[in-house]
Amino acid sequence: MENYENIIDKIKKSFCDLTKSKVRDNYIEIITSYSTLNNKFISVFIFKKNERYIVTDLGWFDQNYYDTPYYEESEDLIKKIKSNYLSSYDVKMTFDENSNCFYYKSTDNINHIASLVYDISNFLLGTINAYCIQFKDEKEEKQKETFRKDVNNYLLENYGDLIKLRAPLDDVKNVKFNAIIEKTSRLNLVTYVTGSSQYYFENDLRKSIVNFDLSAKSKYNNLIKNKITIINDESNDFSIDKSYNIYELLLSRTTKPPIMWSEKEKILEYI
Repeated sequence: MENYENIIDKIKKSFCDLTKSKVRDNYIEIITSYSTLNNKFISVFIFKKNERYIVTDLGWFDQNYYDTPYYEESEDLIKKIKSNYLSSYDVKMTFDENSNCFYYKSTDNINHIASLVYDISNFLLGTINAYCIQFKDEKEEKQKETFRKDVNNYLLENYGDLIKLRAPLDDVKNVKFNAIIEKTSRLNLVTYVTGSSQYYFENDLRKSIVNFDLSAKSKYNNLIKNKITIINDESNDFSIDKSYNIYELLLSRTTKPPIMWSEKEKILEYI
């Protein structure tokens, strides 16, 4: 991209707190000194396409380069907060072929780039900080986060590059599965169920049912081999008997009986 130094100079004049910049082959990385609650510095990227300057996060937020915790019970509230930031800073979204989301703004005027860097940086800062705050029951959030990490690590150890975490089907982007494992050109959809109380367990059971129902409407439905749920039966608050009607409904939506975490080896038998 032409005018590297010119662009960097203009940004420096507007951002006296600019930490540094890195010039790549076809884009500039601006590393700001905006620090998130989990001590990550915000980076934005600038490149030129079709005579327009694009300022973007390059998919870093969606791919969790900022190591934001995932508090599932807070997700609806966090989505509202993110929506407000999107609107306030007029940030756009686009998706690549792997369904990774890119947040961006664009201009054809080089003099406006610094303003766009400001907007994207503050959008990212506010949104990431929202994800770092526990809005719901602390015990519940901690248990969900611990269980999610344990299952993620187990799946990554066994499936590596075949797995996508917290991923949607391309055409049903408002529904994310805890994991999608693609093996021999077939998809295996995986949901996790846990909770610090029966109420939260039942919420997860219902969410799994809805997600599997919506997956049936996807154009990839004929490529789906398995719909699997992993249940945290090691929680002190777990009881299938108390929620058997909902559990029975989940059984009708999965291709295999739900897997108890204490018997996680069955995952390797199913997939």
